[in-house]
Amino acid sequence: MNNFTHLHLHTQYSILDGATRIPDLIEKAKDFGMKSLAITDHGSMFGVKLFLESCKKEKIKPIIGCEMYVASGSRLDKSDKADRGGHHLILLAKNKKGYHNLVKLVSLGWIEGFYYKPRIDKELLKKYSEGLIATTACLGGELPRSILSGSNDSEKIIKEYLSIFGEDFYLEIQDHGLEDQLIVKNSMIGFSEKYNIPLIATNDVHFLNKEDSEAHNILICLNTGTELNSVKKMKYTGNEYFKSADEMCDIFSDLPFAIENTNIIADRSE
Repeated sequence: MNNFTHLHLHTQYSILDGATRIPDLIEKAKDFGMKSLAITDHGSMFGVKLFLESCKKEKIKPIIGCEMYVASGSRLDKSDKADRGGHHLILLAKNKKGYHNLVKLVSLGWIEGFYYKPRIDKELLKKYSEGLIATTACLGGELPRSILSGSNDSEKIIKEYLSIFGEDFYLEIQDHGLEDQLIVKNSMIGFSEKYNIPLIATNDVHFLNKEDSEAHNILICLNTGTELNSVKKMKYTGNEYFKSADEMCDIFSDLPFAIENTNIIADRSE
């Protein structure tokens, strides 16, 4: 049996975006024989208590994280609607200090940076980075967006995050069958080799089972105020379900070290 740790995972506490109930999630992780698991809800840590209790009950190692919204400029600037969601960034607590800093960042996102969504900024990341592992997130991350836009800022972005997180910075790759993900993946491989930054494979989990895709689609329509038959609606691929280690290993069979690095991060988390 292969071993893999999900490090990018949304529960029902990613409000109107995640549809994964924590008790069901932990039960399935146990059935899969998984030893560790992360929670990374959007901009919040509302599900952490239930997640910790459920993991403890089934003897699964919990990794506490959050998918943050990082403002392009200052979190205090609330004049540009284009920056209301910021860039996505996964943060994972590797120890008690990291947990406390994660709590601080999430709280400040709501108290100081809220503009449609709870945002932080680079100033806060520099101040509260100790004990945290950062990954580049999904296509909504700053580095993936830079790659897809064809800008010349990608290496500048990498150097900035390296200056903040050092060896705790990872390049994240995903594959739900989207062409943009393949473009990002290929660029990430190149950056990984050039800057000696480890790659990690994730699945951006939003629902538990593959057959839950349509129910999740309805949830997204409620979130965005669009109709099911609208051609303009926000759409997921249907592959954002909770995959087994074997499924993930098959998808990333060309990059086995990106799978193994997820377990290394899990081992580094106290």
